[in-house]
Amino acid sequence: MTCITQVLIAPATGAYYYEDLAALQSHPTPLAERYAAAPMTPGFRHIREVAEALSVGLVLDIGQVAWGDCVAVAYSGKAGRDPVFRTEEGLATMQRVVAPLLQGREITTFRELAGKVDSLFESVKIIKPLPQPKGMTRRELLAAPARMWRAAQGQKEEERIAPTERVTVERRLHTAVRYGVSQALLKAVALVRGVTMAEVIAEEWDLPLPNAPVPIHAQSGGERYHNADKMIVRRVASLPHGLVDDIPEQLGEDGAKLTRYVRWLKERIQELGGADYRPTIHLDVHGALGQIFDNDLGRVLGQLYALELAVQPYSLRVESPMIMESREAHIETMKTLREYVRFRKMKVQLVADEWANTLEDIQAFVDAQAADMIQIKTPDLGSIHNTIEAVLACKAGGVSAFLGGSCAETDLSAKVAVHVALATRPDLIMAKPGMGVDEGVMLVQNEMARTLAWIRAREA
Repeated sequence: MTCITQVLIAPATGAYYYEDLAALQSHPTPLAERYAAAPMTPGFRHIREVAEALSVGLVLDIGQVAWGDCVAVAYSGKAGRDPVFRTEEGLATMQRVVAPLLQGREITTFRELAGKVDSLFESVKIIKPLPQPKGMTRRELLAAPARMWRAAQGQKEEERIAPTERVTVERRLHTAVRYGVSQALLKAVALVRGVTMAEVIAEEWDLPLPNAPVPIHAQSGGERYHNADKMIVRRVASLPHGLVDDIPEQLGEDGAKLTRYVRWLKERIQELGGADYRPTIHLDVHGALGQIFDNDLGRVLGQLYALELAVQPYSLRVESPMIMESREAHIETMKTLREYVRFRKMKVQLVADEWANTLEDIQAFVDAQAADMIQIKTPDLGSIHNTIEAVLACKAGGVSAFLGGSCAETDLSAKVAVHVALATRPDLIMAKPGMGVDEGVMLVQNEMARTLAWIRAREA
């Protein structure tokens, strides 16, 4: 049997940025100021930071190396996700926990190896605030008159630092680590068997051999006009995703700016794409409709209806129209909104993203029929085998599967996602990484074409 003789670890970088969406939606910040602006979400150092990553290489005794990239999503730490991934912390986890498990291990099946890594825990020391007594202490009561006198004199009180303690906790490995290591394991199994990663998945999950490409969805980022043109001329199946990190500018107080944008987009598709090009208009509003309408379902429904009319004759999908404070509340809200859409005989499809972070989360959305489509964000699910199971769970439950991810990923993680898509056949795959459109579409399209050509050649 082939064995892993060495585990290589190298600092890496993602194709985009980690961004604190909570801070941006709370207080719109010009792009040039985000790199130094104070964040709101724990784990961020600034509102916008270069996406950190970590490359993991498994050296095999057959003289080959299987690589994978540990990386997280752009909007980390939001709606139940793991915090921002730090290369330094990932490096420590790899050296302390993962490398000892893998070094010398035989390459068996991907499912077995990935399951072992996905179930790992680590002991880490964290700093947490000490519980504070209710009310005022005796010392504070005695000092109160002096504080009042100083305040009357205009003297500033010294800022009190809350007491903390350092404790050891057991936790699962960061999703980014599990994601990257599983990519390397999948590649290692493919190298040993002499087949593509897509074929490994098809064989181990008893799926048909990949024989056709998967439709591509592209995301525009903030360049929602210029990048939309790129998508149209490249004739992607679903566009433009959009970006909502400045609600007053991108939506307006009543959503009218978004409606005007989709009217422009419809006309642009007709102008550049021709009559035979019929993409789906897919908008990710990151919960902004709920924000501008105070989570009033009736008003959100009215805006969805306005958007549906504006895009005709094209189909419309809206991702994360609202984002609630918990998974349970979010599922219930999405389910109710979907029922309203059906009652009004509207055709807009609702897409779940936030709070659908794990296989368990996604199964809960499927069971509740809370969405027409679920975006399966590959880094959020940790090991790739969870992503595979999530796509299959959506299909089994009659919910459309969108194999997504993040602009912050790497070329390597994006290619692995292509193989997952070819084997599991989701309804869409996201063009990634980056926000330039051209590069992500090219990478996904070409990796699909090459993989299918190689499979067909060996089958002939």
